[in-house]
Amino acid sequence: MSVINTNISSLNAMRQLDSNNNVMTQTLQRLSSGLRINSAKDDAAGLAISERFTTQIRGLQQAGRNINDAVSLAQTAEGALASLSELMQRGRELAVQAVNATNSTSDRQALQKEISQIQSEIGRVTRDTSFNSIKVFQPSDATGGSTPLSATEKRIVTDLQTSWLQQSETIIKDYFGLEADGNVTLKVVLDPEISASAFVSFYDAPTNTMELHIDVGELEAIYDARDGGNPNAGNVYDQLIAHEMTHAVMAATTNLDQFPLWFIEGAAEFIPGGDSRLSNVLGSSSAQQVVDGIDTMDGANDPGWSASQKEYATAYVATRYLDSVAAGGVPAALNYLSGGANLTMDDYFAQAGIAGIASQADFAADFKTNGAAFIGTLNLSNNDTGGIGGADANGGIRDTTALGSIPDTANLTDNPLVGFLEVWPTAEIVLATSSVSFQVGSNVGETIDVNLTSLSLEDLGLDAIDVVSLGNTAIRAFDSALNNVSTMRAEWGAVQNRLESVLAVTATGVENLSASRSRIMDADFAVETANLTRAQIMQQAGSAMLSQANSLPQQVLSLLG
Repeated sequence: MSVINTNISSLNAMRQLDSNNNVMTQTLQRLSSGLRINSAKDDAAGLAISERFTTQIRGLQQAGRNINDAVSLAQTAEGALASLSELMQRGRELAVQAVNATNSTSDRQALQKEISQIQSEIGRVTRDTSFNSIKVFQPSDATGGSTPLSATEKRIVTDLQTSWLQQSETIIKDYFGLEADGNVTLKVVLDPEISASAFVSFYDAPTNTMELHIDVGELEAIYDARDGGNPNAGNVYDQLIAHEMTHAVMAATTNLDQFPLWFIEGAAEFIPGGDSRLSNVLGSSSAQQVVDGIDTMDGANDPGWSASQKEYATAYVATRYLDSVAAGGVPAALNYLSGGANLTMDDYFAQAGIAGIASQADFAADFKTNGAAFIGTLNLSNNDTGGIGGADANGGIRDTTALGSIPDTANLTDNPLVGFLEVWPTAEIVLATSSVSFQVGSNVGETIDVNLTSLSLEDLGLDAIDVVSLGNTAIRAFDSALNNVSTMRAEWGAVQNRLESVLAVTATGVENLSASRSRIMDADFAVETANLTRAQIMQQAGSAMLSQANSLPQQVLSLLG
């Protein structure tokens, strides 16, 4: 049908040309941007998927930067710890030098000056080491730490090292003739609260291992009283230590387990003297009642020891009675009993040559008969404690007044005992920590938690190093501190290795996600250039065909001719 008003062929050619122009425009856009998807209409689903990939990729890239920062922090911490380790090694070296007997006091004082500088530098490093204003060794919210010893515990140890132990051992040796052989381990144990003020524990005497337990709570109350203005508070405690050290020396040198309780406790009371306790007991009990108390401590089906004042008084009087009737007194008895690991009191009485007493049972019976009269001969009203070697007990010259029976000295040393190897309390240091989280992934919860450990001279137990008097203690303190620092260095090294491993995984994740996103988002230039060539040809052809279609109505004019 030949028409003029509507040129169908031209309209079709125009439509095809417009469609081809759109394809060509899209192809040019992809080639110019390098992206297959330039707007949501290009591929709605693909755009949504690629955006999720972009989120993960950018999150992982930031995580990688976070990890590198965390590695830098770990390297900062480990480097500072390496410096601390070197300082402590030098400090320990000086402490080892200080304990050598060839050094004079002035030599040790010179060594102490370098120790003081080492302490100052350790304090500075632990205080000032920081990363991006974060105090690596001083976290503000650190919790869970504990110091090696409390102030009271340190004070107890100082008193033991300064005077109490040394004077006790000296008096026991001088007046009982007993001394451990130097190979006996005595571990000092500080208990928060125990049933006795102090006691010695051991197994199967004679033994070379024992513990001296001390009630920290009781000593703390005594120290508080002294600090509150009562200088005489607790003076009896040095006598108590002497009492317990008598047990320790006897346990190391005799068959103590087989002795009757009256002799075990009485000998220990005889060192400081027990007149004051006996006088107090006589205020509520008769002399005969005190004497009859031996029935419960003579080794024959004795009930449990209750540590009552009366029991101690009975034991003390019985031992002083033995000292008065036996040739050589208590020292001679102990000298005999220390001569063999299986000797008993029966063995001693059998050879002692005491009239009418050939056994422990004989002694108990004799004491019950004559003990009350013996108590009547004791002077309990003067200031003499009745300790061995004093004027009251033996007509001797030893100062046995309350303050003088165990004299205080000022000889601070961590090795005060000749016959024992002391093991001082050094409770395991628990360092306070604060947890920090490194964001190592692109999503919530993808973190690595690391503990920042609080460090200071006090935390490490190095605040009171004294190589002048306490060289061995200094060595042990440096050993403990080095152990803690080495453990921390190992932890930070492990953290660095872990972070570097995570960084490698993160980089791989970025690579793989980028490849997946590229397959969705990026233009394939081979395909797009082919599409462009096709579109250009189609455009040229379409233009030509549109021109031809537009000329078709002119052919109708020939029908009018």
